[in-house]
Amino acid sequence: MVAACPFPTSQGSQVLIRELSQALVKRGHDVHVVTYHFGEDQECPDLKIHRIPKLIRYNKFRSGPALRKPILDLLLAWKLNQVVRDEKIQIIHCHNYEAPVSALPVRLFRKIPVVYHSHNTMSDEFYTYFRLKFPQKLAKYAAYLMDRFIPRSSDFAIAINRRVAKFLMDMGMPPSRVKFIPPGIDYGLPVDAPDPDLREKYGMGSGPLIVYAGNLDGYQRLDLLLEALSEVFRENQHARLIVMSSSDPGPFLRDANKNGISEKIVILKDPAFALIREVMALATLAVNPRISWSGYPIKLLNYMAAGLPVVAFEGAAPAIEDGINGALAPPLDTRAFAYKINNLLRQSHLAAKLGEEAMRTAVYDHDWNEIVEDIEDIYAKLLGLGIVSPSSKSFSDKRLMTAG
Repeated sequence: MVAACPFPTSQGSQVLIRELSQALVKRGHDVHVVTYHFGEDQECPDLKIHRIPKLIRYNKFRSGPALRKPILDLLLAWKLNQVVRDEKIQIIHCHNYEAPVSALPVRLFRKIPVVYHSHNTMSDEFYTYFRLKFPQKLAKYAAYLMDRFIPRSSDFAIAINRRVAKFLMDMGMPPSRVKFIPPGIDYGLPVDAPDPDLREKYGMGSGPLIVYAGNLDGYQRLDLLLEALSEVFRENQHARLIVMSSSDPGPFLRDANKNGISEKIVILKDPAFALIREVMALATLAVNPRISWSGYPIKLLNYMAAGLPVVAFEGAAPAIEDGINGALAPPLDTRAFAYKINNLLRQSHLAAKLGEEAMRTAVYDHDWNEIVEDIEDIYAKLLGLGIVSPSSKSFSDKRLMTAG
C-alpha cells in the first residue's frame, strides 16, 4: 500500500488504508505499507511499515497541499522502488493522488501493475484549501489536470462511490479498468454500557448529545453545521455538540463564538478510539455537514456501526437513505439540516429506529471480508491469475504480496 501521508493516524483515509491492509493480511497476503516518516502511535498487527528517511522537517497531520510535499513524494518513490525490489512485490496499490505519481517511475522501471484507489476527486476538493478567488481558479485548473491524467497512469482504478466511477470514466479511464468498491468498516460491537460519569467529567450536561468526529478542515463545511446548530439550540437548549478531533479547534471555536453557540460545544482533543466509542454510545445522533460528493467519509460508517442515525446533506453521504437509516437535507440548506436534527431530537423512538437500520447497513454492506474479495479479483486479473471463485474465496496456493 502506498500512502503519501502520515501513517497510521485516526483520519479517514488512513483508517481505510490500515483496515484494508489488515483485511488482506487475514486473507493470507503479505502486505507492506510504504509511507511518510511519521504517524500516530497505533498498533498495526502484521503490517510491515516502510518509512521514508526524515531528511526534511515536516510533521503536519492535516491533509492538503504543502510546499515540502513534492520532496516527500520523491523520497516515497525512492523507498517504494527499494521495497518492490527487496520484497519481490507483485502489486502496488496506491491511495489518493500523490501516491500514484510516486509509483509511476517504479511501475515503468519494474514493470509491475499499479492499482489506484480513489478517496476523492481533486476537482471536488482541491480548491477548498485556498481562500482567495485567483488561487482557487488556479487550483481548479490544476485539479482538472490531476483528475484527467493521474488515475490513467495506473492499470486499474477503484472508485470509492458510484459518482466517482462515472467521473473517472468521463475523464478518460476505460470502463474495463474502473470498479466501484465501497469502503469497509472494522468497528466491532457497539458499547453496551458507556461510562455514565463521562457526561460530568467532560461537561456534556444531561441533555441530548450530537456527535461530530473527524478533522476540522474547510471541506468538512463545519460553517454550515454551526449555522444549522444556531437554530437547533434555540429549540433544544440542553443539547450539546460533542466534537472529537485531532485538529486544532481554535478556528472552529472562534466561528462558534461568532454564532453565539460556543458554550453549547464540548471539544475532546485527540481522543482515544475507545473514548470515541463510549461517547457515541451516549449520543442521540451524529452529523456529517460536508457537501463534497466525491468521497465516502469513514466517520459516516463509524457513526452507523455505532447505531447512530446520521443527519447529512444529499449527495455527500453515499450510505444514507433518508428516513430509512438516517436523515438527508438538500445541499447547503441549513434550515432543513436543523429541522432534520430537531425532528430526531423530538422523536427519540425514530432516532433509535434509524440508528438500528444504520447499524444493519454498516454490518451487511461494509464488511471487509466481502469487500476484499472484489479487490483480490482485481489483483488476480492484473497478474493473469484468473478470478477468485465465490466458493474458494482465496487464491489457494497463489498468494500475493502487496505494496503501496
